[in-house]
Amino acid sequence: MISTAMRHFLEVVRTGSIARAAQRLHVAPSAVSRQIGKLEAMVGVPLFERLPRGMRLSDAGRRLSAYASASALEAERVLSSIRQDSALGDVTVHIASTEGFAQQFLSQAMARFKRQHADVRFHMHVGHGQEVGRRVAEGLSHIGIRYSVAADPRLETHALCAAPVYAIMCRKHPLASRKSVDVRQLLDYPLALGDSETTVRQLFDTCCANAGLHLEPAYVSNYSAAFLPLLPGNLIVALSGYLVVRGQPHARRLTAVPFSNPEMQQRTIQILTLQGHALPPMAAAFLVFVGGELGRAARP
Repeated sequence: MISTAMRHFLEVVRTGSIARAAQRLHVAPSAVSRQIGKLEAMVGVPLFERLPRGMRLSDAGRRLSAYASASALEAERVLSSIRQDSALGDVTVHIASTEGFAQQFLSQAMARFKRQHADVRFHMHVGHGQEVGRRVAEGLSHIGIRYSVAADPRLETHALCAAPVYAIMCRKHPLASRKSVDVRQLLDYPLALGDSETTVRQLFDTCCANAGLHLEPAYVSNYSAAFLPLLPGNLIVALSGYLVVRGQPHARRLTAVPFSNPEMQQRTIQILTLQGHALPPMAAAFLVFVGGELGRAARP
């Protein structure tokens, strides 16, 4: 990492003698002397005072020695880091996720995995389901987690959990005591929905079209948890997945009622990797870990 001349220079600094430096470096004293001469010619001033019993640094030599020593230490630190990464493989796990998973589930899963694997690093990108699939397909993310209603042939699905859409409402809402609701029963209540790029909105629009209904939501956002704080004490109904509500501070004041409409049951959670692509060991370990975590968390 450092030049031969600099390495010889530092050895003379450490030993105080060209002869002793040559012994440590397993070269002839004349070779060490030539390298020191090259350095002095390069900087234009003597780096040592030649004494009968050894070499003593000049002012310029002390300045160069401080710099060279720091550079050598930094080079050794970098080499050590490279050796460690080589032994562990790539320790940064790149994840793409829709925001419903990022809020609570993934952050908690990453923290638990980090306690077991101290060297792991995470990079998480949050976006819509199509963007999650694109990032995995293009190799920008090792693992993708999203809601979906269809498979992508470019991607391998490692976990597939049912993820029906629920009607989320205040526990005192007139519909809260029902075992299930039909979309027709939402006509009299203000609705909070995701935008057109979310699977919730896509399934809801399909369901309404099949039922011959037109329901205009009162609240629309690409962030599905944005309106949950409005629900306690109000008649607003939000359409969302169970995981979005799980862990929210006001979750105990809400209830999740399933839909009887079959269209609202057609969504799944997918954990994805690129088809035919082997993950680095750390990412592969997190894939197994997060699959187990999802299996437990996705059950209402």
